[in-house]
Amino acid sequence: MQSSVAEHTYQEVKQITVDGDSYDAMLFHSCDNPLFPEVAGNSIFLSKAYHRALTTSPPEKMHFWYVRLELEGELIGMLCFQIKDFNPGESLKKHAKGNVLKIARYKLASLINLSVLCLGNTLVTGEYGFCFEDKIPQRLRTLLMMESIDWILTLKPFRKIGLIFVKDFYSDIFSKLPDSYYCKKYHFIDTQPSMIMEIHDAWKGLDGYLSALKSKYRVRAKKALSVVAGLEKVELQLHEIEAIESKLHALYLKVVEDVGFNLFILSAGYFSALKRELGDRFHLWIYKEKSEVIGFYTVFEDGDILDAHFLGYDPEVNHTFRLYLNMLLSMIDFASTHHFRQLQLSRTATEIKSSVGAIGVPMWAYLRVPNRILNMKLPWAYGFFKPDLGWVAREPFTERESKGVDE
Repeated sequence: MQSSVAEHTYQEVKQITVDGDSYDAMLFHSCDNPLFPEVAGNSIFLSKAYHRALTTSPPEKMHFWYVRLELEGELIGMLCFQIKDFNPGESLKKHAKGNVLKIARYKLASLINLSVLCLGNTLVTGEYGFCFEDKIPQRLRTLLMMESIDWILTLKPFRKIGLIFVKDFYSDIFSKLPDSYYCKKYHFIDTQPSMIMEIHDAWKGLDGYLSALKSKYRVRAKKALSVVAGLEKVELQLHEIEAIESKLHALYLKVVEDVGFNLFILSAGYFSALKRELGDRFHLWIYKEKSEVIGFYTVFEDGDILDAHFLGYDPEVNHTFRLYLNMLLSMIDFASTHHFRQLQLSRTATEIKSSVGAIGVPMWAYLRVPNRILNMKLPWAYGFFKPDLGWVAREPFTERESKGVDE
């Protein structure tokens, strides 16, 4: 998506007063604006390079906005916003079959069209849509985020916003403000957890990981590895990604069609944009059978964390070669041989991720409708439309290894 000159230069400034201190909030529309620092925070997902990749090849009808927060001319925080047109019916297609209630729910959802403002990053799981200087306490962070949202909703580009989505947090951001005005405006929503796996130094590769598994999980993993023994696995460089990007996008779409809920669809140039901007911090591997690409997966190197990202495969081919399980095992191998502390596997497919050793870490997210009356009905509406999030946690490690994970 090409942004106009006006979009690049659009800027608003607001003075926000919290607890007697005045903060300057600066809203702008492009990460190429000098107000966006090269690195905001300590994660790749808060870097200018990553956001440049997003804006170069964004999901359809997704737009990006940023707020820089300063105190006495000093940068203390950055907020990253995404705006996306959203039709719940399109996102719940897979749930349109079954009993009468499910069909009715889908048809009702299809009638709703909203412009959603998200404080956070809908493409990844974690606290990656905002950052603050360490000296800023959680209570002040929350107030600055909420005050910034209230302000930008009054501005012309945001007057059609129908839903505010604030994500992801590892704890309740309103716990320090139990009686605040904002506690009544924002509704907590339960989401699937972030699946996170601790990587043990002692593993030193896949063999060490396998030896730490209980017998039945080790047998299962080795069977899966034997099935792909005849396939070719290759990491692609930028020119190679560009050459087969349409194929990669087609495989990605096959996975999307099989997922229960989708807020967006990636653009065809998304993976090459990430590789172009991030270089060796972004990896894409493909699986080939007789020279034909049958699947791929991607990861980010984010400091001492390996972060799993989007992938693609044909469901029938996945069943034959157990590709998804093999992809998870390959990520574990890469993480342990390259000395990563943690492997973050995001949401979805929680049970199979649990079966390889990931633990579900609860995440906090919130919704709000600008209309006060409709906002009162929001918890009921969310409960009616949300898909089933139930899953069963597994424990694949031996007792000794399990204790190590918890330490």
